[in-house]
Amino acid sequence: MLFIKDFTGRGADAFYWFRDGRLEETDAEGVVGFAGVVVCHDFWMIRDALFDKTGTLPDAIVDLDELRISTSGIPEDRLAREKRDITTQLGKYGAEQEVCDTYQKMFNKGVPFEEGVAAKAATAMAAMYINLCERATAEGELERFFSIEVPIYRVLQLAMSAGISIDAAGLSEKRAQAEHEYFLSLKDYSAKHDMPLETPSRRSIEGKLLREGFDLDEVSVEYLLEFVPHHSDLGGDTMALLALDTARRVLGSLTLSSDVTRPVADVFGSRTSRVQLRSPSLQNIPKRYRSIIGPHEGAKLSYVDFDQFEVGIMAALSGDEELKQLYAAGDMYDLFANTHLGLVDNRKAAKQLFLSYAYGMSRKALVDAASSLGVDRPKAKAAFRLFQRYEDWKKSIWADFQRTGRVTTILGNHYRRSGSGQLTSKEQRSAVSQVVQGTASLIFKRALLAVAAMDDLRVVIPMHDALLFEYTLTETPAGVVDAFERVMTDVLGGRVTGKASISDFAERNPPVAAPASTSF
Repeated sequence: MLFIKDFTGRGADAFYWFRDGRLEETDAEGVVGFAGVVVCHDFWMIRDALFDKTGTLPDAIVDLDELRISTSGIPEDRLAREKRDITTQLGKYGAEQEVCDTYQKMFNKGVPFEEGVAAKAATAMAAMYINLCERATAEGELERFFSIEVPIYRVLQLAMSAGISIDAAGLSEKRAQAEHEYFLSLKDYSAKHDMPLETPSRRSIEGKLLREGFDLDEVSVEYLLEFVPHHSDLGGDTMALLALDTARRVLGSLTLSSDVTRPVADVFGSRTSRVQLRSPSLQNIPKRYRSIIGPHEGAKLSYVDFDQFEVGIMAALSGDEELKQLYAAGDMYDLFANTHLGLVDNRKAAKQLFLSYAYGMSRKALVDAASSLGVDRPKAKAAFRLFQRYEDWKKSIWADFQRTGRVTTILGNHYRRSGSGQLTSKEQRSAVSQVVQGTASLIFKRALLAVAAMDDLRVVIPMHDALLFEYTLTETPAGVVDAFERVMTDVLGGRVTGKASISDFAERNPPVAAPASTSF
């Protein structure tokens, strides 16, 4: 299916089927009523126009770029998704450069529509689709794409087209609050860490980490900030400041003139296939600002989240009995802190240390990090010797990655290595992350499909491993928790019992609004 979007919003969008080498004009009803798979590109651009005219979307949609990105195994494809358009690919499938250039201009309304050019571009797209399906089959990716990614794509596009309710009156207050808290935090951050009075850029963060003695050759900035303890909590403070900056920008992107927003949903928005929303990226709003999101009239909101999701997956995949026991016993991070590390009531530090270990930090660096947090060195060494079966499993992942040049999760979602020789520490961590986080993504998407089929539920916002949803019946939230737990248990073959719970999506008692303007 090809389309020419009416950028004026007056509903004059044009739709075309490409059949037997010819274009046939159709309409919105013809597109959504098609019984087969609708293959197109840039579907997000025409999504809302189809929904507004028909109240629904096609049963099965394959966006060519989504198919290419999600089955290639090349992380750079996902990172560059905003930088490419379909015409950069069509030359590989027989389209001449002049055709690509003209089609791009036609698509962007730079030149009038030419049926002959569009037909040639569509011929290349058809060849691209066939080739991508063949490659996906060879890579073991086709089953997952059509059984998971395609139905999830429809669920999320329908949810985003229906719109997310925004409290426009509360939005102004939250904007002022976010601005106020950001500038207060920026002032404190600058003074505490001797940094310029501006949002730190990646380069300035890297420079600060180097000055603090960190080696950036084998680790990413994100890893250092999230998982490695810092003097004066540089990592935590930096992440908190960046989160505030993102929050104020997201809130600023929402319009005060409308009480509904319709984000773009990337179903394969990261290397490990997490769902990401953009324009606006509502997933990045901290809890204290989320009260601007409300239910549609007559409905209520609830929020379901997996409990200790990563730990449960690690325990199941590795078969480590110690991990299984900690996962089953309750809050694993709290137990690990109090029972094994002696970090009384310091769940946050225990979680940071455990995940640093789980994703591949060296034993020496772990013990040093634990010691810097007040853990006795012998106790730290003993704590990280508990998980020998998990350690063996990690090494088996590394060995497979070294031998085959690729790592895969349950039902595809592979990650292809770009280098050669011995694995670097960064590659080791990436391999383990791909298996654990990729499996988490599969579980979450299957859970999302299960609950989306419930009569009394409307998907609102997927939050990585959690879901904000609307409902009306009292028993619905308990049914959603049961579905999440059941899916996790089933996907992991019963090796652990999935855990999920209803929790707060937004702060129950948000702080008093900030002044409308703040200056320093």
